[in-house]
Amino acid sequence: MTTFIDPGAGSHRASIAEIRDWALVWDTYDPATRGTRAMPSLYPAARHENWWGSTLSLEQLLDLAQGHGIPVAWVPSPDILRQLAAANPDHDDKLAVLVVAEDEIRSLCRVRLEECGDLWLTAEVEAGRKAVAAWDDGHREAAATLAVAALEQILYTLTETKDRTNTALGKIGKEKPNSYLPARQYVFAPLATFYARYRPEQNDRLPDNLSRHAVLHHLPLDHLSPGHCIVAVMLLVSVLRQSQERAEDIRHDLMVSAAG
Repeated sequence: MTTFIDPGAGSHRASIAEIRDWALVWDTYDPATRGTRAMPSLYPAARHENWWGSTLSLEQLLDLAQGHGIPVAWVPSPDILRQLAAANPDHDDKLAVLVVAEDEIRSLCRVRLEECGDLWLTAEVEAGRKAVAAWDDGHREAAATLAVAALEQILYTLTETKDRTNTALGKIGKEKPNSYLPARQYVFAPLATFYARYRPEQNDRLPDNLSRHAVLHHLPLDHLSPGHCIVAVMLLVSVLRQSQERAEDIRHDLMVSAAG
């Protein structure tokens, strides 16, 4: 068995530059060849915890998120991420991976929603729970439509954009991740295709990836395929879980400020 050398082993404090460099080594960790290892304590400062052990590079993750509109932050699991990266590049082949893993993904979505307990997010998290409940009952399309409808206001708050338009959110999704602490941008990367232009009245072709505009303004039911329905709920859960992270950071800063 190959030994995995963790450059940040035992460290609880480090510079941003050190975390960036260590993360490049952490990205190579493969539990199949190097055995089960606990996630380093500083790993979540640079990466999302569901990336640990996936062996995917930042470039592979970005291709899934920006290229296919598939959420990679907080959900799905490392094993499913690996399967997505290994699948053929055709979009339908990526979606097929999600459909096969549907039960596992739904279970992880429930776990992530349970982690969202901040009072600022009460109504939004309830929308997420209702979407998952509809999914549980076999109503994928209803779950996806609720998820898509709930996203926009949450995204305006989370991105802190002053330009509250669909176009602005789409541009945020296309931004290049920060090379030092890139994790946050991967939450937004699926927005690059989610908000891609679609105007059926101008004979625009129906997008291959999940489209916010198609769901809310046109709703061709064949666009809400099982795979796209899963993507929609995953995206809502991913954004909600990142919103919980933001709320915790704000409350921590407020406490520190009050103590000082």
